[in-house]
Amino acid sequence: MHSIKFGNQTIEYNLKRSNRRKTMSISVDQHGVSVISPSVTEIEKVESILYKKAVWIKKQLADFEKMNTNIIQHSFLSGEKLPYLGRYYRLKVVKTNTVQPSLRFYQGRFLAEIPNETIQEQQRDIVYPLYIEWIKTRAHEFTKKRLKRFTLKLQQEPNKITIKEQKQRWGSCTASGNILLNWRVFLAPTSIVDYVLAHELVHLKHMDHSKEYWNTLQMLLPDYEKRKEWLKINGRTLNV
Repeated sequence: MHSIKFGNQTIEYNLKRSNRRKTMSISVDQHGVSVISPSVTEIEKVESILYKKAVWIKKQLADFEKMNTNIIQHSFLSGEKLPYLGRYYRLKVVKTNTVQPSLRFYQGRFLAEIPNETIQEQQRDIVYPLYIEWIKTRAHEFTKKRLKRFTLKLQQEPNKITIKEQKQRWGSCTASGNILLNWRVFLAPTSIVDYVLAHELVHLKHMDHSKEYWNTLQMLLPDYEKRKEWLKINGRTLNV
């Protein structure tokens, strides 16, 4: 972790070097500040650019901090509503003689079965991991269906798609043609999932964010900018 001092505030940032980049990029999200710079750029030059952007960075960090304080963490109790693909479904928790907790989607709601001896304070620790696994499993099937509409136009498809925990990215595409997706994306509306999926698919043709990359993405999703903006504004709320 690197940092610069701006006034009386220390701004920490993650720095990634890339041989492919010709210019430096700065992004701010709920996890902090990320910088990607060309491999040849000296650290003094990186920090000089950060100083020039410091006021903007501080504002972004403050906005994210304010938003994060308004995010309510679910306790996974009966009656709470859990998101999936932009909609919310009520959770019902039933205590039974079961030894192995379980979660399923039944008659339009989530149904969790947990051991009789479970106390309320333990429910999140028990049900939350089950919810994540349910999202991942459903997301795999959902992604397969959504892929077809893009791969037919792009004439390329990934070798493998993995849905996992990702702290700082909604998705990524590897040089070997594999796509990684953040499970939290599937809490968002279908149109936003499509955007992240298309965004990564285009990297199969263009590994950078060149003009050709954005033109190809626009061919797949003419309104991608609107979806990108939604994710930028609301992405921090995709949590439970």
